[in-house]
Amino acid sequence: MISHDKSTTRVQVEVDGYVWRIHGRQHGLRWHSHLVELLGPLPLDRPISQPLRDKIRTALAKALALDESEVAGIPADLILA
Repeated sequence: MISHDKSTTRVQVEVDGYVWRIHGRQHGLRWHSHLVELLGPLPLDRPISQPLRDKIRTALAKALALDESEVAGIPADLILA
């Protein structure tokens, strides 16, 4: 699911059985995340690892119909879980 307002896009993806809402927007040639929220199920039973962030980025690129290279990496400090 993708929703838009004036400058921010919100995309909801499922990764490894968890639902994530990603807030972000296109900036220059790449799409950048501003915030990644865990919607459920709660609590998250694993660390916010690089492989998990990579899976979220891949799912985000697919949901936006972009190549993965067009989506910036997701820093761990942007994730609310």
